[in-house]
Amino acid sequence: MKKGMLGNKFKIIGLVLYFVILFAERLMAVIFSFNQGGVYALKSGSYFNYIAYGVTVISLIVGTILAIKPLVGMLGKLFSKEQYDFENNYKAIVIAAMALLYGGMMHTGFTLAPMQFVAYGFLIATMVVRCVEKCIEDKKSAFPSIVSVIYLTLFSMTVPVCYIALKLRAPQFYLFYIAEFAAAFILIPVFGIMLLKFYKNGVTSFSFVYPLIMLILSGSAVLFKWSEEINYFVLIFVILATVFYLAFGIAAGIKAKK
Repeated sequence: MKKGMLGNKFKIIGLVLYFVILFAERLMAVIFSFNQGGVYALKSGSYFNYIAYGVTVISLIVGTILAIKPLVGMLGKLFSKEQYDFENNYKAIVIAAMALLYGGMMHTGFTLAPMQFVAYGFLIATMVVRCVEKCIEDKKSAFPSIVSVIYLTLFSMTVPVCYIALKLRAPQFYLFYIAEFAAAFILIPVFGIMLLKFYKNGVTSFSFVYPLIMLILSGSAVLFKWSEEINYFVLIFVILATVFYLAFGIAAGIKAKK
């Protein structure tokens, strides 16, 4: 077996399953959410739902179009003795993955959260495989590569899913929605940039700018809805990602530059 063949196939499987599972879940959300989900049902007439469903539909269309070429290429190599050229296709894969992820960050009436997490799990699995590849290639980079996987995973969980605010009043009502959508729409490409660097180099960026952006945006989304409901999931991962970055990320970034 050629060097790296097994890792190559594992990455193909992980990425294909990420796209297929998340696409299927979001497609079902669009189809079945017209009457289901209470306040999140499309027929409820909420402007939030119109935006959320619009983003989901656009995400599905754009994500699918962008993913077709990489998916065809990966599937063509899955059962062959040749390896897929990830090096020259990581950018296209990440852009398609992030485009589809926008839909995943919109809460709809019919949402299968466990199915979404399975899809994200396969994406994380490809990161683990890339980390193993990097550790084998360059043992000196093992520490920053392992830290990268954990940091990227924690960072990805800080992107808030967009929900409806039921009890907030103006101006907090408007501030919350601005913060919530800004966090989702900005942090997804930020995560994509970090993920792309990791895929290409085996080590992500440990620039202080990214966690700072995350703290401001996700922190604001949590803060502005605090009086109605505390988003413990995002809050916990914001804290974990920040602490992990300070404890290990900075050191990993310094080591990666040596």
